[in-house]
Amino acid sequence: MRGRAYFCAGIIMLALGGFAVGQVPLDPSPFWMSTEQSQYSTGMAWRDCNRDGFLDLFVSNGNDIVMAPNRVYYSHSGNLETTSSWQSANAEYSGHCSVGDVNDDGYPDFAVADYIGSGGFSTGNRSHVYLNNGGFLSTTPDWTTGDSIYTFSCAFGDADGDGDLDLAFATGEPYNGILQNNLIYYNIDGVLQSTPGWQSVAGTASLDVAWGDVDNNGYLDLAFGHGDGQVVIHYNYGGSIETTPSYATTAFDLANTVFFGDVNDDGWLDLLVAYNYQTGGTGYYCVYFNDGAGVINPVHGWQSDTEGYGSAICLYDYDNDGDDDLAAGRWWDRPRIYENTGTTFTTSPIWRGDPSVVVEELAWGDVDGDGVEFRADTVYAVGGKRLYYTSHHPLYAIDSVLVDGSLLGDEDYCFDPVAGWVSLGVAPLDSVVMCYQYSFKNDLGCVNWDTYNLVFGNTNRPYVEFYADTMVGQAPLTVQFTDSSAGASDWNWSFGDGGASPLQDPIHTYNGGGAFDVYLENTLPDGPHNRIRRRMIITFADTLRFPTVVAAGQDTIKVPVYLTNCHPMHHLVLPVYHGGDGFLKYVDFDTDSCRTDYFENVDLVNLNPYGNQLVLTFSPTLSSPQPPLGPGTGRIVNLYFQHVGGTGINTLDTTTLSTKSLLYDADYVEYKPVVISGAVILGDVIRGDANNDMAVNLLDILFLIDFLYDDGPEPLLYQGDYNADGSINLLDILDLIGLLYG
Repeated sequence: MRGRAYFCAGIIMLALGGFAVGQVPLDPSPFWMSTEQSQYSTGMAWRDCNRDGFLDLFVSNGNDIVMAPNRVYYSHSGNLETTSSWQSANAEYSGHCSVGDVNDDGYPDFAVADYIGSGGFSTGNRSHVYLNNGGFLSTTPDWTTGDSIYTFSCAFGDADGDGDLDLAFATGEPYNGILQNNLIYYNIDGVLQSTPGWQSVAGTASLDVAWGDVDNNGYLDLAFGHGDGQVVIHYNYGGSIETTPSYATTAFDLANTVFFGDVNDDGWLDLLVAYNYQTGGTGYYCVYFNDGAGVINPVHGWQSDTEGYGSAICLYDYDNDGDDDLAAGRWWDRPRIYENTGTTFTTSPIWRGDPSVVVEELAWGDVDGDGVEFRADTVYAVGGKRLYYTSHHPLYAIDSVLVDGSLLGDEDYCFDPVAGWVSLGVAPLDSVVMCYQYSFKNDLGCVNWDTYNLVFGNTNRPYVEFYADTMVGQAPLTVQFTDSSAGASDWNWSFGDGGASPLQDPIHTYNGGGAFDVYLENTLPDGPHNRIRRRMIITFADTLRFPTVVAAGQDTIKVPVYLTNCHPMHHLVLPVYHGGDGFLKYVDFDTDSCRTDYFENVDLVNLNPYGNQLVLTFSPTLSSPQPPLGPGTGRIVNLYFQHVGGTGINTLDTTTLSTKSLLYDADYVEYKPVVISGAVILGDVIRGDANNDMAVNLLDILFLIDFLYDDGPEPLLYQGDYNADGSINLLDILDLIGLLYG
């Protein structure tokens, strides 16, 4: 067994929040569990894979126990799916993972360290990266290491200070004494190289790797946790990392996890280590403090009061008192939290979760996003430094970075959301503004390999709370908003459709269809706060339209179906009825030249020829680079019928067949669009013959006037629409007059 397991809200400096609580606001029982079994999950990361505003869960699987695929659990408007929508096509003995934007396209890519090969401990493996294609990961690796290596952990960092993410691997295999050189694969203009550009002089058997600017010189240093000895740090001097480490702990122990963080809030990174006593040693959690000059003390300054199979550590200020607290895990034990008392941690945990599991990784993330706020840090340039840390971490997202007043592109910087550093390709002359999102009520995620993956929910109230009396309806929709934040003042509402209000409890009307993010900024007793509730208000103005088609003398009749949608279409169930005086037989369908012609799955799922009914489903999938159907208007399918016999009018409409009724799924809402029925006219008809007397004359003009102005009977669209512009209007009357009397 191996284990370690919409917009920047303003360019403002915001103080750390208070609101300290007396106990840990985490439910001891998880509110979320994955469904997959026997995956032996090992690595995890929270990132917004498809940039819909909610965190998704990346998980690497297998460990040294089973060859398993890696997975991503997508969030659906803050509801994390329990069965993953994405899984890799390859199955490996995968260790830990790292997530970051390799190719500078704004979407996070997925790197996985493969511990051993298909032959078990006798073979290494090629580790890999899955690239993100507009929100959808490739199922097969897009990049692999040039050579097979043994590696249990990888981490993205900017080794050379060029603003691109490089990828470091902790290599070797401590349990069988296989020593290898630790490696860095450099990123050149968004492309990871297949051969390492850096390697340590000495071969080691390392289980973990971490990046951090230990000496505050503006470049990331690199720590490795040796499974057969010490924790070492390779210092980075101006973008060049020393190949022989100049720092090592005095302790010789199995270092399962290494992590950088400012424990005593002095502005200098300290070194945290989770030791594991599987092969001897102590198995304590330890902190090695920075002396304030960039030198880490080789002797630990804090140690937990108990030892064990230490595996996972991560930092987050869960109580919002201004210092980072320690979440930690072990094998066959309960996750725990050690409280930061201001300069160090309590030696005993003050919270423990249930159940007892083999913890491999812990990570903080706000699953439903209800504690997320927009923040902006302004930092003034120091001596050509290219690396700067945000005042909060872990980050929910980076929105933008400005250097000397200019907005940077994705290719101009890189960042790590867990540690909160931003690395620039060019050093600023004056200032850096980092606009990001941070949550004041993160949940605690846990992956393990003896049960299911878990998330423990944060029970705190959001700082900014507001409600609406109605949230879903047909446009126009009038909504009463209410702010219920404790002690709030100075309100600034943005309703997502361009509307705004300074009132505490405003009323707003949405006139068009869509899903609208609602933003509120107010002032609380400790200062300004804000919150955005994504897709809070959903209004409908969607129509499904069947046309009127004239089929005089045709054996095969093509009937296009049109959709006007204000919401992205992830899934559609479309029942069709085609009954009437004539005799039609359904033949086929296609999506040629339709808006849906890129869909993987458009299927006929039911056909009832005796009842003149059929059901089609449209189902794009998350398992491949295939976006939903975006808002717009146009054809979504072509239906083909055979004219068997008879004349007359056959209605085209929706129906229900075998419990399948019309259903539109926008992922965040399901509903039925308005249906405009159509018809197939079998036999001879004359355009302009509004009253259907088989002649075009003054009576047709009077019939149209009666329909348009006096609520008279409605003509068939084809017959009444003389000028064929798609609707019956005054122009048809004028054209008929011109024809008859011109």
